[in-house]
Amino acid sequence: MFVIGNFFYAIGIVLRIIINFETAVIIIAAILSWIPQAYSFRLYHILRELADIVERPIRKVIPPIGYIDITPLIAILLLVFLDRFLAQSLIDLGWRLR
Repeated sequence: MFVIGNFFYAIGIVLRIIINFETAVIIIAAILSWIPQAYSFRLYHILRELADIVERPIRKVIPPIGYIDITPLIAILLLVFLDRFLAQSLIDLGWRLR
């Protein structure tokens, strides 16, 4: 049973790392979007593409309100929910099956 427990624990930890990375990317891309000179850097475009993985489906449902785009905020809230619900549930399940 400990093998299955370790498997669920590892999936939960990897999922948490991916969620934290994506959250950081969204925050950095949102801050860089306020700086006009950032558009000329390749790093900004890479971060924007990584952030759009989560933000693009949300933008289809909630378009920008005038000049204000609340998509990064909603994406971060969704990622926090996934971290606290899904990743933590997998970690707890793996811990109990050990």
